[in-house]
Amino acid sequence: MKEVVLTKPPYMNASEQRIADMHTVLNIINILIGELSLTETEVPELSERSKELDAELHAIARAIKEGGELARIMPRIRDSEAAVLAHLREALEQEESASSRAEIKASISNLESIFAIFKKRLNELEFRMDDPDVWGQIAPDVFRQQFEDVFAAIAKNSKGDYGIHFNLNQKGQGDYYIDLKVEAQLDGGQLWMPLRLIDVLRDLTANARKYTEPGGQVALVVNQDESGIRAVVEDSGCGIPDDEIEKVTEFGYRASNVRKRPTLGGGFGLTKAAWLVTTWGGRLTIRSEVDQGTTIKLFIPNKPMPSNPPVFKL
Repeated sequence: MKEVVLTKPPYMNASEQRIADMHTVLNIINILIGELSLTETEVPELSERSKELDAELHAIARAIKEGGELARIMPRIRDSEAAVLAHLREALEQEESASSRAEIKASISNLESIFAIFKKRLNELEFRMDDPDVWGQIAPDVFRQQFEDVFAAIAKNSKGDYGIHFNLNQKGQGDYYIDLKVEAQLDGGQLWMPLRLIDVLRDLTANARKYTEPGGQVALVVNQDESGIRAVVEDSGCGIPDDEIEKVTEFGYRASNVRKRPTLGGGFGLTKAAWLVTTWGGRLTIRSEVDQGTTIKLFIPNKPMPSNPPVFKL
């Protein structure tokens, strides 16, 4: 099993840095576009409106990539959400078929959960707009809830193909088990970290799940003491070929053993992690073996905490 330790950020130009930073938001837009396509099939009456919303979401993605102001983009997202959900609810009221009603209800529930995650991510972006590397305190249970919410949305989006559980006793044969442990050993028992680190860890754990077949396991362990933050993301997935481990942090690079796998991502998760962790003075370690899984470890030294630190409630 090969291991690579990274202490310097991968090269990215300004445009690539912005795309990497917006990686999570852009992924959610792609998920919404895919869900709308399915909704259009299930509710033909929404075909025209779905096409309009699809075009608007693509336009929003372009605006984000090109550096558009979030203050102008947010209202467009809220208007798009309101329009499509209103049309779905109207279709539900008019539909008489029990099976069609069930499909429409499932689409409404799924879209609501995706939009809820989407708006939280945009709110985080707004929070750190003036200071991209802002640090703050976050309670371990609030931190943990972030990941439970994300995986609940992923499980719902699977439409019953698999479950995702944080309790091994609840895991079925084709379900995922997520082992999530968070510990803060600082005074007050709160985590003290850059807001963007939460985004990095969400991306890494979501990718670990994506490249692990149903029935597999993903672990996230976060610990902070007086020296800094340590995190481990580990999976039982497909792994990375030895000669490509150092390449997977390059912008847009995907390992050869997963290139044909359909995915809504852009290959930026590890790029973003390596870029930010090393920029913060930390290090990122990648250990992997094909068909056995991948372990990603990171360490970030603590930044001095002010007397009245900001609190991330998320």
